[in-house]
Amino acid sequence: MTSKINPRALSWSVGAGIGYSFILTIIMALSSLILKGFYPPFQFSIAPVKSLVVSPVEGVVQLLILIALLAFVFPIRGETISKELKNVRKLAVFVAVGYLVLSLLPYAITTSYIQAYVGLVIAFNIINGVVGGVGASI
Repeated sequence: MTSKINPRALSWSVGAGIGYSFILTIIMALSSLILKGFYPPFQFSIAPVKSLVVSPVEGVVQLLILIALLAFVFPIRGETISKELKNVRKLAVFVAVGYLVLSLLPYAITTSYIQAYVGLVIAFNIINGVVGGVGASI
């Protein structure tokens, strides 16, 4: 019995998932910094779920940004192009849902070293991209 997953398509999905996860992280970090500029008591956070607990306004803004980025991949109405972009839509959903969960990883392990935080951010983005890419390819 052979697998029906195309290795080339899988590798492209994993690569795109990792890239999309890093883009989500950069956008969430920028939104957190912008909110911190308008209202300084906010803590810097790239995790929308943690932001909902610590500072609800920031969490709501980050979730709205995540929903807007998800909605960006869904507006295509044409039947032919819709079939072609089905995998992209699945990838965006898998990576966005994974981002909500895995972005808590840097806050689950607390250290005083910034290098550990950055390493955990990189690790969760890679894990999220791989899981999202494999999930979208199945």
